[in-house]
Amino acid sequence: MFPWYTELEAQAGAIREEMLAALAEDQGFEPFLGHADDPQQLRNLLRGHHGTPAWNVFFFYRHGVRNDANAARCPRTIAALDAAPLCRVRAHAPEVCFSVLTPGSHILPHHGVTNTRVVTHLALVVPDDCALVVSGESHGWGEGRCFSFDDTFEHEAYNRSADTRVVMLLDTWNPYLSEVERAAIAELIGGIGDFNHDADVLIRG
Repeated sequence: MFPWYTELEAQAGAIREEMLAALAEDQGFEPFLGHADDPQQLRNLLRGHHGTPAWNVFFFYRHGVRNDANAARCPRTIAALDAAPLCRVRAHAPEVCFSVLTPGSHILPHHGVTNTRVVTHLALVVPDDCALVVSGESHGWGEGRCFSFDDTFEHEAYNRSADTRVVMLLDTWNPYLSEVERAAIAELIGGIGDFNHDADVLIRG
């Protein structure tokens, strides 16, 4: 357990209230897989055990850029995030959001690209029969509790229940990196991104 978990978990109730209010208004949420319709991407990553699968998110940060409109609607959530060691890399990280998995949805096995950061989940609404599977091991969420994992290991998530599952997802630095190493990595990745942008290099995932 990381020391900063304590502060984030202490604010879980307030974060959950703001999430539920945003969910009730049904504004600011978008498909995690992007704005453009991409049936092939959906087929590759998202399935439905029953009903139409959907993985929607309410971004606070996307590719390191803050969503000011969403942040303004959830001030207590933003204040709580200040206690977390968010992975900050210019035009790349962090990625922070409410992650909503609708009933019957299954995010298929996939993996991240770097272990310089870990993905942290704060569970907000977790029905029965929901799990995250990392390297073949199934892990349940405990409402109001945090856990982190290295997403370069293959992982998947499913919601086989009849209710919606919501967690807050945030990118935090790998705890084994020193401050100097974090700064060097942020500068290196940011610099590579700047070069690619200036050279008009298209990076395909």
